[in-house]
Amino acid sequence: LLLTSCCRHGRAATDWLCRFGAVMSAIVNADASDGDDVQITDAGDGDVQITPTLTLRRPIYCMAPMVGQSDRPFRLLCRRHGTTLCYSEMLMADEFAASAAYRHEALGDRVRDHPLIVQFAANEPDAFARAAVAAHAMGAAGADLNIGCPQRRAREGFYGSWMQEDWDLCCAIIATARAACPPGFAITAKLRVQYCERGTRPSTERTVEFARRLVAAGADLIALHARVRGSPELRRAGAADLAVVRALVDAGLGVPILSNGNVRSREDVALNLKATGADGVMVAEELLRDPSLFAPEKISAPALIGAYLDLLRECESDVPREDGSVSGKDGAVTRATTEGVERYSVWWANIEVLRCHIKRMLERGGSSSKEILQRNTFRKAATLADVDRYLRGRLRLAEPTAE
Repeated sequence: LLLTSCCRHGRAATDWLCRFGAVMSAIVNADASDGDDVQITDAGDGDVQITPTLTLRRPIYCMAPMVGQSDRPFRLLCRRHGTTLCYSEMLMADEFAASAAYRHEALGDRVRDHPLIVQFAANEPDAFARAAVAAHAMGAAGADLNIGCPQRRAREGFYGSWMQEDWDLCCAIIATARAACPPGFAITAKLRVQYCERGTRPSTERTVEFARRLVAAGADLIALHARVRGSPELRRAGAADLAVVRALVDAGLGVPILSNGNVRSREDVALNLKATGADGVMVAEELLRDPSLFAPEKISAPALIGAYLDLLRECESDVPREDGSVSGKDGAVTRATTEGVERYSVWWANIEVLRCHIKRMLERGGSSSKEILQRNTFRKAATLADVDRYLRGRLRLAEPTAE
Protein backbone atom coordinates (compact mmCIF):
# COMPACT_ATOMS: atom_id res chain seq x y z
CA LEU A 1 0.00 0.00 0.00
CA LEU A 2 2.82 2.39 0.83
CA LEU A 3 4.58 1.79 -2.49
CA THR A 4 1.32 1.89 -4.45
CA SER A 5 0.30 5.20 -2.89
CA CYS A 6 3.64 6.86 -3.59
CA CYS A 7 3.90 5.52 -7.13
CA ARG A 8 0.48 6.96 -7.97
CA HIS A 9 1.55 10.43 -6.89
CA GLY A 10 4.81 11.13 -8.61
CA ARG A 11 8.51 10.63 -8.61
CA ALA A 12 9.08 12.90 -5.61
CA ALA A 13 6.98 10.66 -3.40
CA THR A 14 8.69 7.52 -4.67
CA ASP A 15 12.23 8.89 -4.25
CA TRP A 16 11.39 9.92 -0.74
CA LEU A 17 10.80 6.32 0.37
CA CYS A 18 14.47 5.52 -0.08
CA ARG A 19 15.44 8.00 2.63
CA PHE A 20 12.47 7.94 4.98
CA GLY A 21 13.13 5.04 7.35
CA ALA A 22 16.30 6.27 9.01
CA VAL A 23 15.09 9.86 9.21
CA MET A 24 11.78 8.90 10.81
CA SER A 25 13.53 6.80 13.42
CA ALA A 26 15.86 9.64 14.35
CA ILE A 27 13.05 12.16 14.75
CA VAL A 28 10.81 9.87 16.77
CA ASN A 29 13.61 8.88 19.10
CA ALA A 30 14.54 12.51 19.64
CA ASP A 31 11.10 13.96 20.33
CA ALA A 32 8.64 11.21 21.24
CA SER A 33 6.68 11.83 24.43
CA ASP A 34 3.57 10.38 26.02
CA GLY A 35 1.70 13.70 26.10
CA ASP A 36 -2.03 13.85 26.75
CA ASP A 37 -4.38 11.52 24.91
CA VAL A 38 -6.98 12.81 22.50
CA GLN A 39 -10.43 11.47 23.36
CA ILE A 40 -11.41 8.69 20.96
CA THR A 41 -15.09 8.11 20.30
CA ASP A 42 -17.24 6.34 17.75
CA ALA A 43 -18.76 8.77 15.29
CA GLY A 44 -22.49 9.34 15.76
CA ASP A 45 -25.01 11.37 13.79
CA GLY A 46 -23.85 14.56 15.49
CA ASP A 47 -20.14 13.85 15.10
CA VAL A 48 -17.50 14.57 12.48
CA GLN A 49 -14.93 11.83 12.04
CA ILE A 50 -11.63 13.21 10.77
CA THR A 51 -9.57 10.05 11.26
CA PRO A 52 -10.34 6.66 12.83
CA THR A 53 -9.19 8.07 16.18
CA LEU A 54 -10.15 11.75 15.94
CA THR A 55 -13.84 12.58 16.17
CA LEU A 56 -15.31 15.99 17.04
CA ARG A 57 -18.84 17.22 17.62
CA ARG A 58 -20.56 18.88 14.68
CA PRO A 59 -20.16 21.70 13.94
CA ILE A 60 -16.42 21.97 14.44
CA TYR A 61 -15.46 25.37 15.84
CA CYS A 62 -11.94 25.94 14.64
CA MET A 63 -9.24 28.50 15.40
CA ALA A 64 -7.37 29.26 12.19
CA PRO A 65 -3.57 29.44 11.95
CA MET A 66 -2.54 33.02 12.77
CA VAL A 67 0.85 34.63 12.38
CA GLY A 68 2.32 35.58 15.76
CA GLN A 69 -0.95 35.00 17.62
CA SER A 70 -1.14 31.21 18.02
CA ASP A 71 0.54 30.95 21.42
CA ARG A 72 -0.69 28.17 23.69
CA PRO A 73 -2.22 30.48 26.35
CA PHE A 74 -4.44 32.04 23.68
CA ARG A 75 -5.37 28.64 22.26
CA LEU A 76 -6.37 27.56 25.77
CA LEU A 77 -8.45 30.71 26.20
CA CYS A 78 -10.34 29.98 22.99
CA ARG A 79 -10.79 26.31 23.95
CA ARG A 80 -12.34 27.37 27.27
CA HIS A 81 -15.03 29.23 25.34
CA GLY A 82 -16.16 26.77 22.71
CA THR A 83 -13.31 26.31 20.24
CA THR A 84 -13.02 22.58 19.54
CA LEU A 85 -10.06 22.46 17.13
CA CYS A 86 -6.93 24.63 16.94
CA TYR A 87 -4.24 25.01 14.32
CA SER A 88 -0.73 26.20 15.07
CA GLU A 89 0.46 29.05 12.97
CA MET A 90 2.49 28.19 9.89
CA LEU A 91 5.84 26.54 10.57
CA MET A 92 8.61 25.82 8.08
CA ALA A 93 8.53 22.07 7.44
CA ASP A 94 12.21 21.62 6.65
CA GLU A 95 13.32 23.47 9.79
CA PHE A 96 10.81 21.65 11.97
CA ALA A 97 12.02 18.29 10.70
CA ALA A 98 15.72 19.08 11.01
CA SER A 99 16.05 21.20 14.14
CA ALA A 100 15.17 20.16 17.69
CA ALA A 101 15.66 23.80 18.73
CA TYR A 102 13.10 24.95 16.16
CA ARG A 103 10.60 22.33 17.31
CA HIS A 104 11.08 23.45 20.89
CA GLU A 105 10.61 27.09 19.96
CA ALA A 106 7.38 26.18 18.16
CA LEU A 107 5.70 23.71 20.51
CA GLY A 108 7.77 23.32 23.66
CA ASP A 109 8.67 19.83 24.80
CA ARG A 110 5.40 18.38 23.48
CA VAL A 111 1.87 19.34 22.47
CA ARG A 112 -0.13 19.91 25.65
CA ASP A 113 -3.50 21.15 24.34
CA HIS A 114 -5.58 18.87 22.16
CA PRO A 115 -6.53 18.45 19.43
CA LEU A 116 -3.89 20.58 17.68
CA ILE A 117 -3.14 20.45 13.96
CA VAL A 118 0.32 21.78 13.14
CA GLN A 119 0.41 23.75 9.90
CA PHE A 120 3.47 23.64 7.67
CA ALA A 121 4.83 25.55 4.72
CA ALA A 122 6.40 23.00 2.40
CA ASN A 123 7.12 22.57 -1.28
CA GLU A 124 8.90 19.20 -1.07
CA PRO A 125 7.24 15.88 -0.17
CA ASP A 126 10.28 14.82 1.85
CA ALA A 127 10.25 17.89 4.10
CA PHE A 128 6.51 17.79 4.79
CA ALA A 129 6.52 14.05 5.53
CA ARG A 130 9.41 14.34 7.98
CA ALA A 131 7.77 17.33 9.66
CA ALA A 132 4.48 15.43 9.96
CA VAL A 133 6.28 12.48 11.58
CA ALA A 134 7.95 14.84 14.05
CA ALA A 135 4.62 16.55 14.85
CA HIS A 136 3.02 13.16 15.48
CA ALA A 137 5.86 12.22 17.81
CA MET A 138 5.22 15.40 19.79
CA GLY A 139 1.55 14.58 20.29
CA ALA A 140 -0.14 16.65 17.56
CA ALA A 141 -3.41 15.42 16.08
CA GLY A 142 -2.43 16.21 12.52
CA ALA A 143 -0.29 18.09 10.02
CA ASP A 144 -1.72 20.65 7.61
CA LEU A 145 -0.26 21.63 4.25
CA ASN A 146 -0.57 25.38 3.75
CA ILE A 147 -1.75 25.97 0.18
CA GLY A 148 -3.44 29.24 1.05
CA CYS A 149 -0.88 31.76 2.33
CA PRO A 150 -0.70 34.73 -0.11
CA GLN A 151 2.01 36.68 1.70
CA ARG A 152 5.13 37.99 0.04
CA ARG A 153 7.42 35.59 1.88
CA ALA A 154 5.30 32.69 0.58
CA ARG A 155 5.65 33.97 -2.98
CA GLU A 156 9.41 34.31 -2.57
CA GLY A 157 9.70 30.81 -1.09
CA PHE A 158 7.21 29.16 -3.49
CA TYR A 159 4.84 27.79 -0.92
CA GLY A 160 1.33 28.53 0.33
CA SER A 161 -1.03 29.75 -2.39
CA TRP A 162 1.88 30.40 -4.74
CA MET A 163 2.26 26.69 -5.46
CA GLN A 164 -1.48 26.05 -5.84
CA GLU A 165 -1.23 25.74 -9.63
CA ASP A 166 1.13 22.76 -9.29
CA TRP A 167 -1.50 20.17 -8.44
CA ASP A 168 0.84 17.22 -8.97
CA LEU A 169 3.33 18.60 -6.44
CA CYS A 170 0.64 19.35 -3.84
CA CYS A 171 -0.82 15.86 -4.21
CA ALA A 172 2.62 14.25 -3.97
CA ILE A 173 3.27 16.15 -0.74
CA ILE A 174 -0.03 14.95 0.75
CA ALA A 175 0.46 11.36 -0.45
CA THR A 176 3.96 11.07 0.92
CA ALA A 177 2.97 12.30 4.37
CA ARG A 178 -0.13 10.09 4.39
CA ALA A 179 2.06 7.05 3.67
CA ALA A 180 4.52 8.05 6.41
CA CYS A 181 2.05 8.54 9.25
CA PRO A 182 -0.40 6.22 11.02
CA PRO A 183 -4.08 6.37 9.97
CA GLY A 184 -5.09 8.10 13.20
CA PHE A 185 -2.87 11.08 12.44
CA ALA A 186 -4.69 13.60 10.23
CA ILE A 187 -3.12 14.92 7.04
CA THR A 188 -5.06 18.03 6.03
CA ALA A 189 -4.90 20.90 3.54
CA LYS A 190 -5.94 24.54 3.74
CA LEU A 191 -6.42 26.22 0.38
CA ARG A 192 -8.00 29.14 -1.41
CA VAL A 193 -10.38 29.39 -4.36
CA GLN A 194 -8.59 28.41 -7.56
CA TYR A 195 -8.29 30.54 -10.66
CA CYS A 196 -9.49 29.41 -14.07
CA GLU A 197 -6.86 27.95 -16.38
CA ARG A 198 -6.10 31.40 -17.80
CA GLY A 199 -5.65 32.79 -14.29
CA THR A 200 -8.10 35.62 -14.87
CA ARG A 201 -11.13 34.74 -12.71
CA PRO A 202 -12.17 32.48 -9.82
CA SER A 203 -13.19 28.95 -10.75
CA THR A 204 -15.53 26.92 -8.56
CA GLU A 205 -15.08 23.90 -10.81
CA ARG A 206 -11.29 23.91 -10.55
CA THR A 207 -11.47 24.44 -6.79
CA VAL A 208 -13.67 21.36 -6.40
CA GLU A 209 -11.45 19.30 -8.70
CA PHE A 210 -8.28 20.33 -6.88
CA ALA A 211 -9.83 19.41 -3.54
CA ARG A 212 -10.98 16.09 -5.00
CA ARG A 213 -7.41 15.29 -6.06
CA LEU A 214 -6.03 16.23 -2.64
CA VAL A 215 -8.52 13.87 -1.00
CA ALA A 216 -7.58 11.09 -3.44
CA ALA A 217 -3.95 11.68 -2.46
CA GLY A 218 -4.80 11.13 1.20
CA ALA A 219 -6.09 14.39 2.72
CA ASP A 220 -8.38 13.73 5.71
CA LEU A 221 -9.89 17.24 5.86
CA ILE A 222 -10.10 20.28 3.59
CA ALA A 223 -10.33 23.85 4.89
CA LEU A 224 -11.27 26.41 2.24
CA HIS A 225 -10.62 30.12 2.59
CA ALA A 226 -13.25 31.20 0.08
CA ARG A 227 -11.22 33.94 -1.59
CA VAL A 228 -8.75 33.85 -4.45
CA ARG A 229 -5.09 34.46 -3.77
CA GLY A 230 -5.10 38.06 -4.92
CA SER A 231 -1.82 39.81 -4.14
CA PRO A 232 0.28 40.05 -0.97
CA GLU A 233 -1.16 43.53 -0.48
CA LEU A 234 -4.83 42.63 -1.19
CA ARG A 235 -5.19 39.11 0.17
CA ARG A 236 -8.54 39.85 1.87
CA ALA A 237 -10.07 42.14 -0.74
CA GLY A 238 -13.83 41.66 -0.93
CA ALA A 239 -16.13 39.18 0.72
CA ALA A 240 -15.44 35.45 0.72
CA ASP A 241 -17.55 33.52 -1.79
CA LEU A 242 -19.30 30.99 0.44
CA ALA A 243 -20.99 29.47 -2.60
CA VAL A 244 -17.66 27.82 -3.43
CA VAL A 245 -17.62 26.19 -0.01
CA ARG A 246 -21.16 25.00 -0.65
CA ALA A 247 -20.06 23.49 -3.95
CA LEU A 248 -17.23 21.70 -2.17
CA VAL A 249 -19.67 20.27 0.38
CA ASP A 250 -22.16 19.26 -2.33
CA ALA A 251 -19.39 17.48 -4.25
CA GLY A 252 -19.40 14.76 -1.59
CA LEU A 253 -15.65 14.36 -1.25
CA GLY A 254 -15.96 12.03 1.73
CA VAL A 255 -13.94 14.14 4.17
CA PRO A 256 -14.91 17.00 6.51
CA ILE A 257 -15.00 20.50 5.03
CA LEU A 258 -14.24 23.63 7.06
CA SER A 259 -15.49 27.00 5.85
CA ASN A 260 -13.19 29.99 6.32
CA GLY A 261 -14.26 33.56 5.63
CA ASN A 262 -16.93 36.24 6.28
CA VAL A 263 -17.21 35.78 10.05
CA ARG A 264 -17.19 39.25 11.58
CA SER A 265 -19.69 38.69 14.39
CA ARG A 266 -21.23 35.95 16.50
CA GLU A 267 -24.26 35.90 14.21
CA ASP A 268 -22.05 35.25 11.19
CA VAL A 269 -20.97 31.87 12.57
CA ALA A 270 -24.48 30.43 12.24
CA LEU A 271 -25.05 32.20 8.92
CA ASN A 272 -21.84 30.76 7.49
CA LEU A 273 -22.72 27.21 8.52
CA LYS A 274 -26.26 27.56 7.16
CA ALA A 275 -25.04 28.94 3.82
CA THR A 276 -22.33 26.36 3.27
CA GLY A 277 -23.53 23.18 4.98
CA ALA A 278 -19.90 22.70 6.04
CA ASP A 279 -18.85 20.41 8.88
CA GLY A 280 -17.37 23.36 10.72
CA VAL A 281 -16.23 26.95 10.56
CA MET A 282 -12.66 28.21 10.80
CA VAL A 283 -12.12 31.75 12.13
CA ALA A 284 -9.07 33.97 12.60
CA GLU A 285 -9.64 37.72 12.89
CA GLU A 286 -12.90 37.66 14.84
CA LEU A 287 -11.50 35.15 17.37
CA LEU A 288 -8.69 37.61 18.09
CA ARG A 289 -11.30 40.25 18.90
CA ASP A 290 -13.56 37.86 20.79
CA PRO A 291 -12.05 34.56 22.01
CA SER A 292 -15.54 33.67 23.33
CA LEU A 293 -16.96 33.80 19.78
CA PHE A 294 -18.08 30.16 19.88
CA ALA A 295 -19.45 30.27 23.45
CA PRO A 296 -23.21 30.32 24.13
CA GLU A 297 -22.86 33.75 25.75
CA LYS A 298 -20.48 36.60 25.00
CA ILE A 299 -17.77 37.24 27.60
CA SER A 300 -16.64 40.82 28.26
CA ALA A 301 -13.22 41.93 27.02
CA PRO A 302 -11.90 42.68 30.55
CA ALA A 303 -12.93 39.20 31.73
CA LEU A 304 -11.22 37.59 28.72
CA ILE A 305 -8.07 39.64 29.28
CA GLY A 306 -7.99 38.61 32.94
CA ALA A 307 -8.35 34.95 31.98
CA TYR A 308 -5.57 35.31 29.38
CA LEU A 309 -3.22 36.89 31.92
CA ASP A 310 -3.95 34.03 34.33
CA LEU A 311 -3.24 31.48 31.59
CA LEU A 312 0.09 33.15 30.87
CA ARG A 313 1.12 32.54 34.47
CA GLU A 314 -0.22 28.99 34.49
CA CYS A 315 1.57 28.07 31.28
CA GLU A 316 4.82 29.52 32.58
CA SER A 317 5.30 26.50 34.84
CA ASP A 318 5.38 24.29 31.74
CA VAL A 319 8.12 26.20 29.94
CA PRO A 320 11.55 24.62 30.40
CA ARG A 321 14.49 27.04 30.49
CA GLU A 322 17.94 26.53 29.12
CA ASP A 323 19.24 25.97 32.66
CA GLY A 324 16.57 23.34 33.31
CA SER A 325 14.43 25.54 35.57
CA VAL A 326 10.82 26.46 34.91
CA SER A 327 10.45 29.73 36.83
CA GLY A 328 10.25 33.07 35.09
CA LYS A 329 12.62 35.96 35.70
CA ASP A 330 11.14 38.74 37.84
CA GLY A 331 7.67 37.37 37.28
CA ALA A 332 7.90 37.82 33.53
CA VAL A 333 6.27 35.10 31.47
CA THR A 334 8.83 35.24 28.71
CA ARG A 335 11.91 33.55 27.34
CA ALA A 336 14.43 34.59 24.74
CA THR A 337 14.28 32.74 21.45
CA THR A 338 17.09 30.40 20.55
CA GLU A 339 19.81 32.37 18.81
CA GLY A 340 19.87 31.85 15.06
CA VAL A 341 16.51 30.06 14.91
CA GLU A 342 13.86 31.78 12.80
CA ARG A 343 10.62 31.80 14.75
CA TYR A 344 7.19 31.66 13.16
CA SER A 345 5.16 30.32 16.06
CA VAL A 346 5.08 30.69 19.80
CA TRP A 347 4.83 28.17 22.60
CA TRP A 348 4.74 30.86 25.28
CA ALA A 349 3.83 34.51 24.71
CA ASN A 350 6.43 37.26 24.64
CA ILE A 351 5.55 40.86 25.35
CA GLU A 352 4.79 41.79 21.74
CA VAL A 353 2.41 38.85 21.41
CA LEU A 354 0.67 39.96 24.61
CA ARG A 355 0.32 43.55 23.40
CA CYS A 356 -1.19 42.39 20.12
CA HIS A 357 -3.75 40.20 21.86
CA ILE A 358 -4.77 42.98 24.27
CA LYS A 359 -5.13 45.49 21.43
CA ARG A 360 -7.39 43.16 19.49
CA MET A 361 -9.56 42.27 22.47
CA LEU A 362 -10.01 45.97 23.31
CA GLU A 363 -10.46 46.99 19.67
CA ARG A 364 -14.19 47.63 20.00
CA GLY A 365 -14.08 49.06 23.50
CA GLY A 366 -14.47 52.76 22.69
CA SER A 367 -12.48 55.74 23.99
CA SER A 368 -11.70 54.24 27.40
CA SER A 369 -10.03 51.23 25.78
CA LYS A 370 -8.04 53.44 23.41
CA GLU A 371 -6.79 55.46 26.38
CA ILE A 372 -5.58 52.25 28.10
CA LEU A 373 -3.64 51.22 25.00
CA GLN A 374 -2.08 54.66 24.46
CA ARG A 375 -0.57 54.95 27.93
CA ASN A 376 3.22 54.62 27.96
CA THR A 377 2.89 52.16 30.83
CA PHE A 378 1.37 49.77 28.28
CA ARG A 379 3.25 50.81 25.14
CA LYS A 380 6.73 50.87 26.69
CA ALA A 381 6.52 48.16 29.32
CA ALA A 382 9.67 46.03 29.43
CA THR A 383 8.22 42.82 30.86
CA LEU A 384 4.96 40.92 30.84
CA ALA A 385 4.79 41.39 34.59
CA ASP A 386 4.66 45.17 34.05
CA VAL A 387 1.81 44.82 31.57
CA ASP A 388 0.04 42.39 33.90
CA ARG A 389 0.12 44.84 36.83
CA TYR A 390 -0.99 47.76 34.67
CA LEU A 391 -3.94 45.93 33.10
CA ARG A 392 -5.16 44.44 36.37
CA GLY A 393 -5.21 47.91 37.88
CA ARG A 394 -6.86 49.72 34.96
CA LEU A 395 -9.43 47.00 34.25
CA ARG A 396 -10.00 46.23 37.94
CA LEU A 397 -9.13 42.58 37.49
CA ALA A 398 -8.62 40.19 40.36
CA GLU A 399 -5.05 39.49 41.35
CA PRO A 400 -3.78 36.04 40.37
CA THR A 401 -3.95 33.31 42.95
CA ALA A 402 -0.63 32.90 44.75
CA GLU A 403 1.19 29.69 43.90
